[in-house]
Amino acid sequence: MFVALWLIRGREAYYLLCGAAALTYAATLAGLMVPDRGAGLSTLLFIGLGAYNSYLLAAVRAFEGRRVMDAWIAALPILSGAAFGVFALSSGTLAAGQTANSVVLGLSTLGVGLVLWRTRGSRAPRSRRLLAIFQLAYVPAYVVSVMLSLSIDVGIDWLALVPLLSDQLLLGVLNIALLAMPGERAEAALNDAALRDPMTGAWNRAGLAKLEASLRGPVAVIVFDVDHFKAINDGHGHAAGDAVLTALVRGAQAVLPPGAHLVRLGGDEFAAVVPGALDTETAREIAERLRRLETPQPGCTISLGMAWSEPAEIGLAKALSRADERLYRAKAAGRNRVAA
Repeated sequence: MFVALWLIRGREAYYLLCGAAALTYAATLAGLMVPDRGAGLSTLLFIGLGAYNSYLLAAVRAFEGRRVMDAWIAALPILSGAAFGVFALSSGTLAAGQTANSVVLGLSTLGVGLVLWRTRGSRAPRSRRLLAIFQLAYVPAYVVSVMLSLSIDVGIDWLALVPLLSDQLLLGVLNIALLAMPGERAEAALNDAALRDPMTGAWNRAGLAKLEASLRGPVAVIVFDVDHFKAINDGHGHAAGDAVLTALVRGAQAVLPPGAHLVRLGGDEFAAVVPGALDTETAREIAERLRRLETPQPGCTISLGMAWSEPAEIGLAKALSRADERLYRAKAAGRNRVAA
């Protein structure tokens, strides 16, 4: 299934690595059924068991656009095989090596599960959280199997039986979580696109409404537009006007502080929403940086109006209205300035 998806969906490395994980695991389980396989073949097979965790983590990193392989990811299967080989040779029994391998696999599974659970940037996707949960759910199986193998000797291979039973419960849903991750990414991309202006990438009015729900405390609002923008469109064409707006948004995103948001209110009018208790001087400095932005059109200037949300106000509608009034005050005073 993963290889088919790799062929159909642009040959993403994510699908190929997931397929490699499944294939390696299946081949390893088949190899473990070989009777009297000896220490050499057993070591290779236990390397294969450790490789599943490496493939799984590498797949998620590829999905997130990060570097697929690090030294510690490559070391997981080597440690798995080495644990078996060292203890089997030192004790003279394969059972001791298998116990050591189960301990290492349990620790490896725990580590990979915790890495998958860890949030990077914003809140982790639901499917990645589920993947982490199913991965971590294997850890008790390793603990129980090792404890049973050390305390009960009734001719049952607990180190193989308990993880095998865990596979029946967990392996299917774990792969479903892997399959769900691209769908969740596509859904998030569609939701994000609905909240953004398609030309500039700034938030649109719907995006602003969603932002308002998450804002806490005082918020500075800077409304700005391009002076004589209609003249640019009429004199140089709408393509030139679009280039001015996209350059304006790109420049504004570079000079706004972390945590600030840029919204396209309509036409050439934008709003910078800056959360935090900003004093007037700091807010005016941000507005001045916006005013001095360069655009592809020579002589293009920007006028800005600045206001703050009041503690008793719900949403930003009144603050935007006040900032808009001051924007027109800046235009009446000669344009190319900030009114606050």
